[in-house]
Amino acid sequence: MSVAETEGHGWDLEATSDSDIIELMGWFPDRHSVDIWGGPGFRFPFTRESFVEDCRMDIMRSFTLRNAEGRIAAFGQLYDRHGRGHLARLISNPGMRRQGAGKRLIAMLMQVAREQFDFHEYSLFVYRSNEPAYRCYLDMGFRVQEYPADAKMKDKCYFLTRSSAEEQVSRPDTTL
Repeated sequence: MSVAETEGHGWDLEATSDSDIIELMGWFPDRHSVDIWGGPGFRFPFTRESFVEDCRMDIMRSFTLRNAEGRIAAFGQLYDRHGRGHLARLISNPGMRRQGAGKRLIAMLMQVAREQFDFHEYSLFVYRSNEPAYRCYLDMGFRVQEYPADAKMKDKCYFLTRSSAEEQVSRPDTTL
């Protein structure tokens, strides 16, 4: 069941299913790729059970973005972090990068955060070394903020936020 659609483009955001998890697990060939995405506490190699546990799927809403052909294009999670819709574990399908899935995922997660949870501000963390993701978030209107005192890895990550008011200027495109 679709929780959000991109008007006229056939992209759907759905609650992540068990079969989606199996495909998602295949996107991480090594410890480094898992660290960048899930952080240093994410176990690798993983089992289905440890993957679901480390994703904290019991407390974070997990979403799968499907393209017009129904293929999994991206994955992300959403939860409340200090009154903001916090976007976490964002990833585009490695075989479908540079097709706009990342920006579509972010836009659709913000739409869900606003419509279903009444969030009007969004946040996320990104490794400083993850330049493609960092540029994507800046292009989407996110701005670097002071690092939260309760968050780990201040020396390795940026903390970014943006408000709903900026949504009119950020539109998904197909260049990323």
